[in-house]
Amino acid sequence: MDDASQPLEATDQAARAQPTIEALLESLRVAAGEALERVYQLDQPTTIDQLAIPIHSNEGQPSKVNLLLKREDASRVHSYKWRGAYNKIASLVESGFDGRLVAASAGNHAQGVALAAAGAQLSATIFMPRSTPLVKQDAVHELGGEHVEIRLVGDSFDQSAASAKAFAEANDGTLIPPYDDLQVIAGQSTIGVELVQQCLQPPTHVFLPIGGGGMAAGVASILKQQLPDTRLIGVEAVDQNSMGVSIAGGERKTVGLLDRFCDGTAVACPGELPFRLCQHLVDEFVTVSNVEVCDAIQSMWQQRRIIVEPSAALGVAAAFAYQLTSDDRPLTILSGSNVDFQMLPRIARRGQLNRPERRYVGFEIDEQPGRLSSLLERFGEKINIIDFQYGKVADDNAYPIIGMEVPRSEIEFLNQFLNDDNLPPHHDVTGSPAIEFRVIPFNFDLLNTPYFAVIQFPNRPGALREFMQEVGQRANVCYMNYTDDGQTEGHALMGFEFESFAYHSQFVEWLKETTQFQPVPTDQIRHINSTGANSERLKAFRS
Repeated sequence: MDDASQPLEATDQAARAQPTIEALLESLRVAAGEALERVYQLDQPTTIDQLAIPIHSNEGQPSKVNLLLKREDASRVHSYKWRGAYNKIASLVESGFDGRLVAASAGNHAQGVALAAAGAQLSATIFMPRSTPLVKQDAVHELGGEHVEIRLVGDSFDQSAASAKAFAEANDGTLIPPYDDLQVIAGQSTIGVELVQQCLQPPTHVFLPIGGGGMAAGVASILKQQLPDTRLIGVEAVDQNSMGVSIAGGERKTVGLLDRFCDGTAVACPGELPFRLCQHLVDEFVTVSNVEVCDAIQSMWQQRRIIVEPSAALGVAAAFAYQLTSDDRPLTILSGSNVDFQMLPRIARRGQLNRPERRYVGFEIDEQPGRLSSLLERFGEKINIIDFQYGKVADDNAYPIIGMEVPRSEIEFLNQFLNDDNLPPHHDVTGSPAIEFRVIPFNFDLLNTPYFAVIQFPNRPGALREFMQEVGQRANVCYMNYTDDGQTEGHALMGFEFESFAYHSQFVEWLKETTQFQPVPTDQIRHINSTGANSERLKAFRS
């Protein structure tokens, strides 16, 4: 969709009013020189680290190359955004400005504005999406103190930006754009100046993360002039690649359905100035998936103990996928590390780097005591049970979902196991939303003298199977909710049923003697029952 919906005549007039790209680059060159006089009043140049990434050498043998990492995540505000925000505000102050600052931000730009506003003793009103991680909101409050007011508006940056613009117009405020401003772009360009000074040898490839495009445009303006042989590669996440789509179409365009996993670069339409500059300066545009981003974060943690936000890992993900050789000297910019702690489990789940093969399979077995443990006995030692979802829904048949994993070297073994004709009827449900979100229906009214508890057992292959073998001699399992969370102890919410209360009491005594557990009152479990969900689960299984 075209972002510009003006009449053709108005569009032509606007185009004629624009400076040529040569004039724009000259203005940016002057502004970048002035930015160098300002930004280091606030913070110091960031350092360069490195990360080994696998490649194939010219001889075809596995090899590695060092990817240089420009550590903007290690700056005072844990993001590069302070550079542009501070440069813009400092330039205003130098011209005598003493009014109200207004900004819209998904988080990182807001911190730069807050820090600069506090330093200049100016008031700032910052609009942020309601979904902005608390870590970014708290950082803005801490940096800006009493000088900053946060307003959470809308569900996207674009909605917050519209509110910020309306507020600025109504209250005589001055907008501090996050990327579509010459002074902001000039501030970000200081990264490029540092790269030229810090790299012992010119990089052959520079992977530039792109959201609105301000940082990519600023850095590219320096590198294209100082290191003309370096290939500049713009990197965006899939389903938020508004710059790449715009460049391909020759004009700014808006991405309709915007993926927000990489929230720092989730911009539906690139800025006008960044678009023109990137169109002229950047050699290539690529996209990476969210899974590739998570792999990149995992790799940085494993090698360097670096944790960045998803948008900051775009360049690393692209470098992993790019056809680099042992002769190349790649570089990327880690744009920020303001990641919400609650986001880390989601990143870990999505990453696939060096993970074993995982399958989730639904089985149909008789609903009789001991049938679940008998099914588990068939798995053997090579297959690790990492997930178990089951609820009793009928008197005759049971429909457990079992998640399993094997080392990648044993994939063929897993395939043979699942193709065994002696296995009960089953089908693959890997990736099903009902499995990911743990929809585990069961019919509480079918249970006889039920008992529920959170059971603890060693988190090792075979431990769950051993426990189920013991349980099968004493009770019928009527509910199971277990997933491997990577800890040294496994925990499962389990339900058991008995022929009489005497068996119930004996079982509880056995648990006390052999297992760590925490009872769960049955009243807390009743709400899980859902007849409609049961029907849909059975229907989905049989189809």
